[in-house]
Amino acid sequence: MITTPPAELPGDLLEDFRQEAVEQFQRSEQLLIELERSPNDNERLRDLFRQVHSLKGNLGYIGLNTLMPLPQAMEDVLGCLREARLSFDSLLGDILLLALDHLKELIEQALGGASARLDHSQFKALSQALSALAATPAARQTDIRRALLQQLDPGTRLANPAPADDSHATELLERYGIPLDADLRFFIELMHASERRSHYWQGRGMRQLELALAINQFGGTPEQPAQLAAAVCLHDLGMAFLPLEMLHKDAGFSYEERRQMQAHPHLAYDLLNRMPKWGPAAEIALQHQERADGSGYPKGLREAETSSGALILTIVDTFDARTHERAHHTLSKRPLLRAILEINGLAGSQFSAHWVGIFNRTLQQHPELAHR
Repeated sequence: MITTPPAELPGDLLEDFRQEAVEQFQRSEQLLIELERSPNDNERLRDLFRQVHSLKGNLGYIGLNTLMPLPQAMEDVLGCLREARLSFDSLLGDILLLALDHLKELIEQALGGASARLDHSQFKALSQALSALAATPAARQTDIRRALLQQLDPGTRLANPAPADDSHATELLERYGIPLDADLRFFIELMHASERRSHYWQGRGMRQLELALAINQFGGTPEQPAQLAAAVCLHDLGMAFLPLEMLHKDAGFSYEERRQMQAHPHLAYDLLNRMPKWGPAAEIALQHQERADGSGYPKGLREAETSSGALILTIVDTFDARTHERAHHTLSKRPLLRAILEINGLAGSQFSAHWVGIFNRTLQQHPELAHR
């Protein structure tokens, strides 16, 4: 597969193409993230179609015709979405994000950058699979989308609940200089017990604990590690006391259900606040649903009013939710690209921009933390 533009093209034209492609990719990725929250937004669909169509046209303009089948296949899918012959969901969003990621690599390779992951046969297979997806009947869409997503990202798999592992907890706390006293041992036991309330939750506590402690350390340890550990263990304890039919509900919440859900930080706060030693942990647990712009709950605190531990925990909680889907989604371990893009896209509004930057550096230095 020839993936280099003609040699006679002037350098300024190639640079213009490169800069425009960067903007088109960024805009397309953001639109895909937004579409998951508003899947029937026709204006966003039209904008996404325009971005992909323009990118395809630019590839032809600079002579990279061999790369055009992939954006054309994406256009086929987007065209079906615009005509309401397909519906948008998180599976399809992941597929399109990963397809964009591969196309980005192929363009970089064509312009003299690093080699792309896809070879000619894989590129052809992906383009054909996307085109076939556009023609697949609605009844078979979920199975085909899951298979295609697994082909694009072999790390995608059905979640295998992780067993409670006290030795792992002990080793982790020791690594950060946290003594495993009677209180923390009790908090870890409560965390494991709450995870057994729903099979969708199993293993998440240790994943969140490990990532939160690492981010805190990378950020200069502004939060006492023991206090952060206690808050991570108990922050969602209140969720375990909600009705299972509500926790596993496929549809959106009613006003009353949303009110019940938003009350859950108070239980962890009340329990920890009864123990004088754990006052900072109680505040972290209470504040973990606050947002940097003040639109969170329960108090509507802004970033400057929120503890560092809570700012870390809200990122960790969202990252885990996006990479290990919950009841109303697909119960699969999802590609990291979506989670990282979404968190970075909400820096300064939902999340602290400062701590998002440290989150990024933590995963760059310790990528294994993203694959738990």
